[in-house]
Amino acid sequence: MDSSYHVISVAEEIHWIQPPSSRWPESANVFAVEDEGGISLLDVGCGGPSPVERLVEALRTLGWPGRPVRSIVLSHAHPDHAGGLESLRSLLQPERIFLHEADVPYGRDPGRLNESFDIPLCKERMEPVDRAAEHERSGDGNADRKGPAFDLLPYFEALGCAMCRVEPTDILHEGDEIRTGTLRWIVIHTSGHAPGHISLYEPSRRCLFAGDLLGHPPAWYTPSSGGVRGYLSALEKMERLPLDLVLPSHGGVRKDAADLVEETREAILHRNRAILRQLEAGPRTFTELNESLFPSSSARFFPGTPMLETHLDLLVEEGKVQIGEDGKRYVLNAVYRRADKAP
Repeated sequence: MDSSYHVISVAEEIHWIQPPSSRWPESANVFAVEDEGGISLLDVGCGGPSPVERLVEALRTLGWPGRPVRSIVLSHAHPDHAGGLESLRSLLQPERIFLHEADVPYGRDPGRLNESFDIPLCKERMEPVDRAAEHERSGDGNADRKGPAFDLLPYFEALGCAMCRVEPTDILHEGDEIRTGTLRWIVIHTSGHAPGHISLYEPSRRCLFAGDLLGHPPAWYTPSSGGVRGYLSALEKMERLPLDLVLPSHGGVRKDAADLVEETREAILHRNRAILRQLEAGPRTFTELNESLFPSSSARFFPGTPMLETHLDLLVEEGKVQIGEDGKRYVLNAVYRRADKAP
């Protein structure tokens, strides 16, 4: 596989720095924007020597270091988007670093990403028999094990996409504007995947930097990051925008924005329907539902556990699902069952 980055011009003043793969633990897409004789970056990708060196080499094709880096705008404080900042900050010396206010606590203290990823919930939901087995298997200290001793930061580092501390110079809020050369980016808070996840809309070009909100594969989501409701609300915001071009963090640049939004919504709602189908056959425990949605034990731990949790929260809130009398199994709400079968 080609391990280099490719620099592709996708619009006037906007360059796509494409990583070798669109899938974790590879870096997210980076977009370089022409900015008053210099360049600004939308995300910077993974930490670690290899992804940082590849990004720097890509920037050289755009004229750096002869052209200064004006700004770095981070869609959110996750390692494949912001992890490279530790090395790049001293090397590139950006004039400004932007991050949304809701992600600032996680940028300043990366260990708190365990909270926004809902890792304590993952451990709590583990079956007792699985706890013992995972504890025994994780005795070799392998940071990649998902179990009772799991911690995100060693896990990221072991996969070659380390996270770092992020201290922004500018804290963003919904509706703020960021200027890069002739372009005017409007900040849109799009939670679900991260508490302070943002997308950026440029109205004159009808262009959206979507971050992880849109793209392939669709992003996971957790209760502490906004969950299903946050994600679906963010998609509704996107539907209201006139769009000709979408710059996603993973996968290729898209011109069919409406289709991309609908594909993402369908992927989310498909899980709701899958849960309801399981419950139509009878009561199910959380573990049984998790196994039906996520065959891999690693995926069941994360992201399966927090994703299922937020779907169940939504279905309970909508009155479609409830906890059974035994307090352990989920069942279809009788009223919903009758309404669903009504002619």
